[in-house]
Amino acid sequence: MTYPLDTISLDTMTRPPRPGKNTPRPMTNLAPQDRVVVFPSVAHQSADGEHWIVDVHGDVSTGCKWTFSKRMLVKLLARTMRATQSEIASPLFGERIARFVAGDGKGRRMAVRIGEEVHRLPKKSRRNGHFQSAVEVPLALAQRWAETAAVGAERYLELQVLGAGATGQAYLINPTGLSVISDIDDTLKHSYVACKRTLLANTFLRPFETIPGMAQIFRDWWAEGAAFHYVSSSPWQLYEHLAAHLADEGFPTGSFHLRSFRLRDHLLRRILMLRRSGKAGVIRSLFKRFPSRQFLLVGDSGEHDPEIYGTVARRYPRQVAGILIRQIPGERGLRQRYARAFRRIDADRITLFEDATELRRLRLPR
Repeated sequence: MTYPLDTISLDTMTRPPRPGKNTPRPMTNLAPQDRVVVFPSVAHQSADGEHWIVDVHGDVSTGCKWTFSKRMLVKLLARTMRATQSEIASPLFGERIARFVAGDGKGRRMAVRIGEEVHRLPKKSRRNGHFQSAVEVPLALAQRWAETAAVGAERYLELQVLGAGATGQAYLINPTGLSVISDIDDTLKHSYVACKRTLLANTFLRPFETIPGMAQIFRDWWAEGAAFHYVSSSPWQLYEHLAAHLADEGFPTGSFHLRSFRLRDHLLRRILMLRRSGKAGVIRSLFKRFPSRQFLLVGDSGEHDPEIYGTVARRYPRQVAGILIRQIPGERGLRQRYARAFRRIDADRITLFEDATELRRLRLPR
């Protein structure tokens, strides 16, 4: 439900009382100890062109005591990574593991301010603490409230969660244009997913290490008007660390689409399985929301990006402008693998590269 901002009490976080009643109604049931994060999302125009459909997506967590299962989580991770006690006690590990061991903020009522309107989301946060809803903003109001990035033509609406002070961005993606869908692990930063122990150590124990040259390539494309969507098999619990790293390295802003993971699932089996699947559905949803846009798919040979992107390109041949695959050194059998993954796809739409400088000659579609 939508309320004009001047009808909401921001001091008490209440909305007008029901007809015939005198008691104001609460907008949210967030607790003081709740921590809210708003994920960068997208907004697309409605079929009639009169509204922007804004995807509001975020996470609520709360501090809690470490349970037996959480202590076992850390022990299992340490054993698998062969981590020393000093590594487990390091601030870096504490930061990376924090959201995994925090409590999930289930059943929270959320209210989000967009411009001069407050939208009370129809659904409470789920068991994993995530809240997600689509809200409508009239086209004229969105145009008035949209902020413009300092570089390029990127526009976004700021989303502010009432009662939490958390803010995020919903990027206004025009019906036509170019979008870059990019993987993160081993495409933008070194993860070495082929070795599961190294993957976990790079995730929880070591500073992230960027693939040289990729940030500059992405900035060049951004300056030409491309929008960015970071689609990864990494868990949402790592979002803040991944986003901070990409920002520090100068990658363009954009929407994030990661994987759901709950601590109650068996840790290693779930994390390792997350590396294998999950992107195809997100990519299809972006294609369906923006049927007239062109998409450039960027990934690597370490996971299943060639197979996923090949399947997408065969299903949506008019929307896939190109597929770019970073070839990880030392991998074998790539020729046969690519032949299967990219069957019935024009070779001129496939770019295989080992160094980011090889992408400088790539011409973006207009």
